[in-house]
Amino acid sequence: MSDLIVPVPQPVQTDPDKLRWGIVSTVKGSLTQIARFVAYHLDLGANRIHVHLDVPDHALADRLFHPKVRFIQCDDAYWQGKPNRARSTHQMRQVYNATRIYRISQLDWLAHIDVDEVLMPPAPLPELLARVNPNAPFVSMIPSEMLDATGDPHHFKRPVVGALKRKIYPTYGAHVPGGFIGTQSPKLIARTGLDDIRQGIHALRLQGKVVRGGARIEGLELGHAHAPDFETFQRHMAYRLARGSYHDRKGHINPLGHLIRVLMDDPDPEALRAFHHEMCSTSPERLDLLAAHDMLITRHLDLDAKVTRFFGNLKE
Repeated sequence: MSDLIVPVPQPVQTDPDKLRWGIVSTVKGSLTQIARFVAYHLDLGANRIHVHLDVPDHALADRLFHPKVRFIQCDDAYWQGKPNRARSTHQMRQVYNATRIYRISQLDWLAHIDVDEVLMPPAPLPELLARVNPNAPFVSMIPSEMLDATGDPHHFKRPVVGALKRKIYPTYGAHVPGGFIGTQSPKLIARTGLDDIRQGIHALRLQGKVVRGGARIEGLELGHAHAPDFETFQRHMAYRLARGSYHDRKGHINPLGHLIRVLMDDPDPEALRAFHHEMCSTSPERLDLLAAHDMLITRHLDLDAKVTRFFGNLKE
């Protein structure tokens, strides 16, 4: 499939005080995880957050009610009359839901991200988006991967290439692209109002072709909590190997998935844990090494404080 340039209808909104942005996501997660995701982005200034509950939960939606948040229950009634293919996999449901919201959105910009991701802009997002090239149909965000997290501050690492990868990750670095155990593929904040656009997970498409011509915002990070602790890493392993980010696709072996399967079959029961530790450790030595090569991002996310601000005590 070839790429194409899509003309952006003019004029675009360049007044930060009037610019409106939001998020669309299809989620599976606990009340706490979803509350943190929503509260964090409300605090960041999102004008609308569309949360598709892949596992319908009316009580959760009621508990996290907020005028800027729309919960969509993805139950049988929601999917009735929609193409079977749209419901077939989690990835297809993500794309369908994001595209539907994109095409009806009254926002200026719409980010399609997951519940384990957070936008980390260096300045108020409306100010940054208002300065984007008016002909750019989207802003591309390269993920940074959260290291082992026990609370604030949270540490994230940037991708690494070449000989430095083996220096930072001496045992497994040669086998792990970019030093990430999650995806390195970008996520997008899309400018709305483009006709017939399909908002995918990592790209915009028009009639099957990938839309190009996007912009980058210096300092805008997309933090990804792919495996913030070993327990989370283990809990999602079966799905990721079968249908997710470690899955073999179209006859092509996923090298990271292959490595993980080898480690799971290792006679040493701690082999997989050792792998996670090397790739995600927050030891002082590891943090110093990452910082020395401009690969470390440290942020106070204050997630639980933001949940309390917007939703009170979740245990009540």
